[in-house]
Amino acid sequence: MKTVIGVHFWERQARLSVCDADSVNIAALNLPAEIKLLNIVANDFSIMKAFEVIDTFVNERMNVSDYALVICISDDTGLQEIQRLYRCAEEFGVELITTVTETMAMAYFSYVEYGIEGPVMMAFASPAKLAVADYFLEGGSVEKMDTFIAGRWNGTSFNKTEFLTPGSKRFFDVTESELVICSGTMDRCLAFDQALKNYVATSNTFLNSKMEFKMIDPQCIIEGTGFICGKLEGREAFMGLTAVDTLSAYELFISINGVTWPILDMDRIIPLKESIELEKYPETEKPFDDIRIYERRGMTLTEVSRMNVPKEKTSPFYRKPCKLTVYADENRNLEFTVSSILVDEDLVLKVYDYMKTGEEEEVKELKVEDFIAKVLPVIDDLEYAFKYAKDEDNPYTQGIRKTYEKAIQILEANDVTVISGEGEPFDYNTQTAVAHVMDDDLPDNTVKQVMQAGYKYKGKVLRTASVIVAN
Repeated sequence: MKTVIGVHFWERQARLSVCDADSVNIAALNLPAEIKLLNIVANDFSIMKAFEVIDTFVNERMNVSDYALVICISDDTGLQEIQRLYRCAEEFGVELITTVTETMAMAYFSYVEYGIEGPVMMAFASPAKLAVADYFLEGGSVEKMDTFIAGRWNGTSFNKTEFLTPGSKRFFDVTESELVICSGTMDRCLAFDQALKNYVATSNTFLNSKMEFKMIDPQCIIEGTGFICGKLEGREAFMGLTAVDTLSAYELFISINGVTWPILDMDRIIPLKESIELEKYPETEKPFDDIRIYERRGMTLTEVSRMNVPKEKTSPFYRKPCKLTVYADENRNLEFTVSSILVDEDLVLKVYDYMKTGEEEEVKELKVEDFIAKVLPVIDDLEYAFKYAKDEDNPYTQGIRKTYEKAIQILEANDVTVISGEGEPFDYNTQTAVAHVMDDDLPDNTVKQVMQAGYKYKGKVLRTASVIVAN
């Protein structure tokens, strides 16, 4: 059998875990500089680079050539990013067995290592994100019940934190968990503990006010992932254990020719099969049906994938009542079936197959992104050369400035925009804080200085701006 290796990207490293009988061995690999500041699962370039580092280490240092991966992802990772992981793994030539969220790995570890049972809340507080989810541990099963928070967090208050849905806050208030297990960086765990205490003390709806708080080492995540690897390898110590996860932290919607319906709640566990009835299948004048899948993240709908289905396949359903069935396997591969209610006729649409039809254009875009990423250090050097020159009026310095400005003009003409933000509120999505300073002349959380500009390509962040934040 293949060796199953767990992977967790944490603090600019790829942490690996391998199960050995009833224990787990762990290693940490430094990631290449060009992807350290990126969200690894956000684009193909960073994923493929990470796979290269992992493959080299596994082959040369572990002397393992036949292996498969289990990747531990943050709880706010959506289906779009998960599908990207599977696609990149297939292109790289490595098997990705499954993905597991950070709070799930924590819950698995807590059950195996500490024997904790019953309802328990898991919280993972990293420098920029917070995930809070409810689990039920009993009889060898680690089951996710609800995800309340998954995403950006300012670290001071729950009142300024977006719950996944309004219903998430309601369920959070009535949780049956008497224990909160928190992991991550120490300062963020302490901030979460204080924010939770303040929330409980000031809330009129939070029921379980005597909740116990327990902090554990963030290594529990990669060890918990290693336990899951042991389960998948059939290790005796982990037999009988199961992990029951949801399809996504977000609600799922489907749009057909511009008409949108909710199709899956955020608490649906995988594998799953759910159906909804459409009073009338919407028609289109285009030569194909435009079918899109969305996740609702906060107040917005984020596109997961798009299918352009030839009209000859769908026209028999036009203006007729239909049943739409969605199926997801354990790897979160989606399959939709359109069934006529009036006649015995079905159309099966495998989302992954239709995503592949646009692969050529996607590869082209990735090559453009890769090229731009390689050019950015040269543009940085031009910028530093004239910014820190002793004689700004020197003709050579002025020539460098004009060359830099011309390069920026070329980038902007090709859909590349510069991310700076000096004097503006700090934005987690486009900026990385490399330092904090006190400045009474600036409002809290304001960018005082840009150390390195960031760049977007067609709205997608290629590199975040490195900034100094005031207060």
